[in-house]
Amino acid sequence: MKQLNNRQFDKSVAGWFLTLRWGTVLCQVLLYVAVRFLLAIEMPALVLGLIAFEVLSNCIFAWLMHEKKLVPVPLVTAVMFLDVALLTALLALTGGAMNPFTFLYLVHVVVGAILLPKVMAWGLAAFSAACYGMFFWPGLQLPGLGTDQPLCHVEIASPEMQLHLQGMWVAFAITAYFVVFFVTRIQQALVAHRETKIRLREEQLKNERLASLAALSAGAAHEFATPLSTIAVAAGELYREMSQGSQEHWLEDLRLIRSQVNRCRDILYQMAADAGEPMGEGLELMRLSDLINEVRASLDHQRQGRLIVDCIDEEFMVSVPRRSLQRVLRGLVSNAFHASESLALVTMRVEVDQEIIRFIIIDQGRGMDQETVTKAREPFFTTKPAGQGLGFGLYLAATLAERLDGGLEIDSTLGAGTTVRFWIRGMHQ
Repeated sequence: MKQLNNRQFDKSVAGWFLTLRWGTVLCQVLLYVAVRFLLAIEMPALVLGLIAFEVLSNCIFAWLMHEKKLVPVPLVTAVMFLDVALLTALLALTGGAMNPFTFLYLVHVVVGAILLPKVMAWGLAAFSAACYGMFFWPGLQLPGLGTDQPLCHVEIASPEMQLHLQGMWVAFAITAYFVVFFVTRIQQALVAHRETKIRLREEQLKNERLASLAALSAGAAHEFATPLSTIAVAAGELYREMSQGSQEHWLEDLRLIRSQVNRCRDILYQMAADAGEPMGEGLELMRLSDLINEVRASLDHQRQGRLIVDCIDEEFMVSVPRRSLQRVLRGLVSNAFHASESLALVTMRVEVDQEIIRFIIIDQGRGMDQETVTKAREPFFTTKPAGQGLGFGLYLAATLAERLDGGLEIDSTLGAGTTVRFWIRGMHQ
C-alpha cells in the first residue's frame, strides 16, 4: 500500500520522499552555480535564501522522521504543498512562465498522486495549477525587489509568445488532471489487488491446514473403527453370557462400556463426515423436542440445570443432519457455559419461521471485543486455555449453516455477554 492508512506513512516511504527532496536541493544548487558562474547571469539573492530555507525544512523533516516510528500523512501533505510554493517562488525570481523548468510542477503532481490520499492529491494538483496560473496575472509585481518590471516577464513578451505560454499552462492543467485521475485509479486497483492476494493467501493457508486435519481425522476414524468394533462385539458376547447369571454389578459396567463404545463410534462417524468421507450424513426427519433433549443430555448434570430452553413448538418436525446439528448446538451451548460464571444461566431460544429455524444462544459472560468477534469464526482461533479447545466450534457451525442455506451471527459486548444466532433452512411440519 502507498500508506499504512489515511493518517500515517511508513518510514521507508517517508525516507524515499526525503531523498527526493534532497535531490531537488542538489539540482537547484547545481543550476544556480551553472547560471551564475558559467553563463555569467546575475541571480537575485533571494534565490539562495529560498534554497537555504529548503535545506532547513529538509533537516526539520528528517528530525521528525527520526523521532517518530510512523510519519503522519498531514505532515507529508503540508511539506508537498510547501514544495509547490517554494518552486513557484523560485520560478517567479527566474523567469516565471518563461522558465523552462515550469515542468517541475508536474513532478510534484505525480508524486502527490502516488503518495497522498485522493482528496489531497486533487488539492495539490489544483494548487499547482493555481500557482502556475499566477504568473499570468495582469500587472502583478515582484514584492520587495525595488523594480517596476512585471512578474515573470510575461507582459513584455510578444502576443504570440504570451499565447504560447498560456497554452502551456492550459496543457499542464489538463495533464495534471489526467495524471491524478489515472494514477489514483491505478493506486486503488493495486491496493485492491494486493489485499485480494493477501486474503487468498490466508484462505489457502487455512485450507491447507484444514486439509491436513481432515486427512488426520479420516485416518483416525479408519484406525479406531476396527478395534472399537472388536470391543463392541466382545462386550456384547460377554453381556449375553453374564446376563444369564446374577452378576448385576458386572452387567452395569458392561452397559457403560457399550454406551461409551457407541459414543466413540458416533464421534468417529462425524469425524469421517467432516473429513469428506462418503459416509457423510444425510437429512433426518425429527422433532425439535428430540433435538433439544439430545443437546441437553450431552451436557453434564450441573449444566443441564443451568440451561434454559425457550421453544414454543417443540413438536415441530424438522429435516436436518441430526448428528451434525446436535454437535454444533452442543458446541455453541458449551461455549456459552465456558464464557459464563459457574452459576450463571444460559438460554437457548428456538424460533420457527416458515422454512427457517433459528437457534439463539444467550450467555451472561464476559463478552468479546469487536476484534475477537471478527476472528471468532476462523479455524484454529480460540480464547480457551491451551488443551481445552482447538478453535473449530464456531467455524464448523458457520460451515454447517452455509451448507444448509443458513447463517451464523455473533453479537457481543465486553462485560455484557454474547448472543449467537444460528439458523438453517429446509424443514417439514
